[in-house]
Amino acid sequence: MVYGNMKLTILVDNYVDSQKLKAEHGFSALIEDENQKILFDCGQSDLVLANSKVLGIDLNKISKIVLSHGHYDHTGGLLSIIKYLNREIDVYAHPLIFEEKFSKYKGFNECNESRYIGIPEKLQVYEKKGAKFLLNSMPVQISEDIYLSGQINKDMGDNNATPGITQSNESSLFIKRNNRLVKDPLFDDISIFINLSDLLLIVTGCAHSGIVNILKKANELKLARKELVIIGGLHLLKFEKHDIDKIIGELKKYNIKMIVPSHCTGIDAFVQLKNNFGDKCLFGSAGKVFKF
Repeated sequence: MVYGNMKLTILVDNYVDSQKLKAEHGFSALIEDENQKILFDCGQSDLVLANSKVLGIDLNKISKIVLSHGHYDHTGGLLSIIKYLNREIDVYAHPLIFEEKFSKYKGFNECNESRYIGIPEKLQVYEKKGAKFLLNSMPVQISEDIYLSGQINKDMGDNNATPGITQSNESSLFIKRNNRLVKDPLFDDISIFINLSDLLLIVTGCAHSGIVNILKKANELKLARKELVIIGGLHLLKFEKHDIDKIIGELKKYNIKMIVPSHCTGIDAFVQLKNNFGDKCLFGSAGKVFKF
């Protein structure tokens, strides 16, 4: 798909179908136009550097880094990238990105166990290597056409933030507060809105806030009154079929030009999206390039 000067390349994803590239559970994308290159998320390791090299992409030229939220599979490669750059660089994120995040799961003999899944290092570690964190919970315009969503309201209405659906999807995610693990409201989840002349491009990390809520946020910012392209993780892996059908019903209220489910969307959810959106739905994987 070619429109103009905006280009998005998926650098890291759970899936890969290109020679010499590798996959990992994580997400990273490079957003670029004639004026700048913005790295959105960093995967979980230094794979973002290796895949970029294979693709012939020089990450030395990035001008900004945006982190969608504080989970390891989006922030784990940050330190490697900052060391590689060996200079100061602005890093945009929500103020709660450094909260200690955990996942609970059933371990040996069905015992409840937990593991740390948050950003690997403390703020000061990144700052010493050149990261200049710009933390804000409000929408931020970071270039002429590119906006950060800011904190997304989790509407308790008819979308994938309803109590039942949220519980089925996020019940294992916790944060540590006062030495206790409490449910993570995932307030740090943000997305990118790229406002082009003929369409709005929405780039998500995991869409923990719910893709329908993210679209509503774009509406609030008066950015969604045109054709839409959605690229990124939709976090539907553990959703029931009927819940995904509800979300698809909400998505169909918008003028969707293209949707590229990636990372944490899940194969079953992708199949449902593909069955409903047909050729408009493309499978996300490392190495995919989109021009707008």
